[in-house]
Amino acid sequence: MSTLSTHILDTTTGQPAAGVKVTHSVDGKLVANGVTNGDGRVADLLGGQPITAGNHTLTFEVGPYFAADNRETFFSDINVDFVVTDVNPNYHVPLLLSPFSFTSYRGS
Repeated sequence: MSTLSTHILDTTTGQPAAGVKVTHSVDGKLVANGVTNGDGRVADLLGGQPITAGNHTLTFEVGPYFAADNRETFFSDINVDFVVTDVNPNYHVPLLLSPFSFTSYRGS
């Protein structure tokens, strides 16, 4: 069965971003949520279900993460939208984060 995972690296500190809530939606319907661990990871965003084809969204609630360290940020939430057509491979969607920019990619 395929997996969907993520991790967040705070590029301003060079450290994993722990304690960030991440929600996973498919075609606009909430599927699962989690909170990044001490290594900045959420290992299972499928809620124990198989991945399905469709339009997926990961929402990273980063505003409270920056607020906890009294850091200004431009972002409250970051949405990463992606399309799944092949339900067989594993999907890993990392987020490289700073207070005023971010990037994401399809990881392995």
